[in-house]
Amino acid sequence: MIQPGRTPLHIQLADIIRSQIESGVFNPGDQLPTEMELMKQHELSSSTVRQAVLTLVGEGLLYRRAGKGTFVAKRHIGRDLLTFSGFSEEAIARGFRPGTRHMTAHWRPADAVLATALNVPTNESIFTIERVRTIDDEVVAVETVSFVPGIGRLMEKRDLADTSFTELLEQQLGVPLARAKQEIRAGIPRAKLAKALDVSSGTGVLQIDRTAFDAADRVIYFSSSSYRADRYIYTGWIERKSASIAQPRQLIGRSR
Repeated sequence: MIQPGRTPLHIQLADIIRSQIESGVFNPGDQLPTEMELMKQHELSSSTVRQAVLTLVGEGLLYRRAGKGTFVAKRHIGRDLLTFSGFSEEAIARGFRPGTRHMTAHWRPADAVLATALNVPTNESIFTIERVRTIDDEVVAVETVSFVPGIGRLMEKRDLADTSFTELLEQQLGVPLARAKQEIRAGIPRAKLAKALDVSSGTGVLQIDRTAFDAADRVIYFSSSSYRADRYIYTGWIERKSASIAQPRQLIGRSR
């Protein structure tokens, strides 16, 4: 029960809803009671209820869909920031079921970005695959992968819809992937991408670009993928290069 006191009312309400989620009163995918219902149930103002909900949205426990309401978020799909692994490979390792909702594959001329990433001349014909990826039948990512021509000619002969590219390259084509350069940044999807990801326009996504190399340091593919930020979380351990800690700057003048 919410009671006036030192703890702000919106924090008390957030704690109650959080506890209900943890205990199973509300399950992933369930719709939260409306703002009006929460106001009546807890005898709180609309601003207090809104603050509590926004607090839980910020924690990733809830998400809002324009015109539809507020829902309990599914657990995040964790990925290791410092490990080179594929979408399917990582999903299976964490107990999820990966899949593909839609796929297109075609040859196209390399623009300046792809030419630089793949180390090929501009307008070189490259093989590109776009897939809408799912986890446990829910759309979570749109990935676009472009291969250097030699690899592309091998890839186009294969069944690519639900195939792990990492497994296909290494186990079937004998291409050992060794390392990758990866960049992760925040992005705002355009209408077409937002629709494919089933998110509202203006919702933030994780934009991840990766250039993969084989054991001989040759470029194999470049991927540019958009992940739903409400479902993905990247984690990784980091270490200082030196165990010594620099002396802090003198901020206060010495006494005379």
